[in-house]
Amino acid sequence: MNVGQLLRSTRKRAGLTQEDMSPLVNISRSTISKVERNEMTLATEDFIRWLQTIQTKLSTNAVTIETSLYIINGVDINLLVDMLTKAVGGFISFLL
Repeated sequence: MNVGQLLRSTRKRAGLTQEDMSPLVNISRSTISKVERNEMTLATEDFIRWLQTIQTKLSTNAVTIETSLYIINGVDINLLVDMLTKAVGGFISFLL
């Protein structure tokens, strides 16, 4: 799955059409279409607004903007959580 497909998937999961999404992220509908087809990329600030909009619409979802950025950038969330758990656990053991 590519970035455009992921963004389309998040928009649809939030129950938004491209027309609904356009004013919420301040991007034209045609630009949203091009981004979702991987014909163009979003600027960082537009990408963050997209994720914030989706997070607001899916407020019951535990996915945060940071988690979305990790996933988009190919970070293995399970490995990251495992490493952090070990690091925190080791630090706590060190303190005791």
